[in-house]
Amino acid sequence: MSRRLLIEAEPGEWRVALVEDGALLEFRLVRLVGGSRVGELFSGRVVRGLPALRAVLVDIGLARPAHLSLDDALSKSQAAALHEGAGITVQVKRDPRADKAAGVTMRLRLGGTYLDWLPARPGLRVDLLEEQQRERVAALLSRAMQQGEGIAARPSAALVSETELQFEVAVLRARWAAIEEKRRVAEPPALLEAVEPIADFVRELVDGVDAVVIDDAVAFGMVRLSLQRERPALLDRLQRHRGAVSLFQSEDIADAVAALTARRVRLPGGGALEIAPTAAAVLIDVDSGGLAQEQHLGDEALLTLNLAAATVIARQIRLRGLAGALVVDFVALARKEHRTRLLESFRSALRAEVPEAQLLGWTRLGHVELTRPRRHAALHEIVFETNAEGQRIKTPLTVALEALATASSVAETERMHRILLRVHPRVAAVLKGEAASVLGSLEARSGGRIELAVEPSRAQESFAIERG
Repeated sequence: MSRRLLIEAEPGEWRVALVEDGALLEFRLVRLVGGSRVGELFSGRVVRGLPALRAVLVDIGLARPAHLSLDDALSKSQAAALHEGAGITVQVKRDPRADKAAGVTMRLRLGGTYLDWLPARPGLRVDLLEEQQRERVAALLSRAMQQGEGIAARPSAALVSETELQFEVAVLRARWAAIEEKRRVAEPPALLEAVEPIADFVRELVDGVDAVVIDDAVAFGMVRLSLQRERPALLDRLQRHRGAVSLFQSEDIADAVAALTARRVRLPGGGALEIAPTAAAVLIDVDSGGLAQEQHLGDEALLTLNLAAATVIARQIRLRGLAGALVVDFVALARKEHRTRLLESFRSALRAEVPEAQLLGWTRLGHVELTRPRRHAALHEIVFETNAEGQRIKTPLTVALEALATASSVAETERMHRILLRVHPRVAAVLKGEAASVLGSLEARSGGRIELAVEPSRAQESFAIERG
């Protein structure tokens, strides 16, 4: 079995793919500017209660107060103490979007490679491991933990030695000690730990890889520094891709990556999935429309379709980083034993792809519900936003970085000294603001000049390039 971590660098973002035996296993879009704040820890202060919503607003230093549901407090007594002016430590679990504030939780979690540190929930959790592995891992970790510490083992914890687990515990303990020291002296609102997207994906994806292949010199250097700090044993697996064909194309995964932002996913043997993120939940519909004469299909054929869909859904949840509440509408099955078999098959698929997901079962309306803890922003949350008409469109930052990537390609292949970008005003504002450093770096590398033409009548997702 061959496992490779592939990193394609574009202006302002990296595309990170974990590939196993040629198949896309995991994907991350890492924004180096204007990125997600999911996972950041803050010392905040309660500014207002929202009794009707069972929530409070917390000032964490962003443009508007964050939303904390009382369900995200650790206990009822703690929720009752969330009065105006109370100082609390929270972690961002949902980025602010359009008219919605950031969502935060008091259930703090520091992610590692094999373990998660749970500072407010003492004890050892090994429920994500296979049953036969739990006793061994629990014994190893109990020797490394101190009283009052909380740790959750990831499935990969069963594959490493006691020394590696002890090292990870020490790293997480040191991270939390640094956070506590900042919290001790900070005056709310204050940032306690920022998101480090590079360190995060290295921690989560680099385990067990045979090679880390990177197509950019700057990215190569940044990953090398991260590995030196956290996984020095893997330094000899770093490789540079220098081919004329892009890295993802050379590995034959470019089409699979491009398809991850599509709402519709075709199923093997016919039928399709429709994946529709909403404000409340991600809705996944199994559509048998690709199968002719559905009304004439027997129960076994419909079961076969649903079983294939269950496997694909679990993989799509992992690849797209879907989290929070998810609702799946399988094709209706008349027989109870078929519904039971489908649920167990779906449970097995989830255990293989996203073991932290919790399958809740069938609803009275015949849907299947599940939840998955939010560790980082989902792909659709990074790439898209909802406009005033309720349509899903690319964010100004997404369009800005796409325009810069195209400009970079033009400048490199045609040796242009001046490029004019025609863009929507919101995209221009991003290029002059949070992406200004990316634009400046691109100009420095190409030796040319990139100018902006602001066109209010242009669609936000559209841009044009004129050579000069």
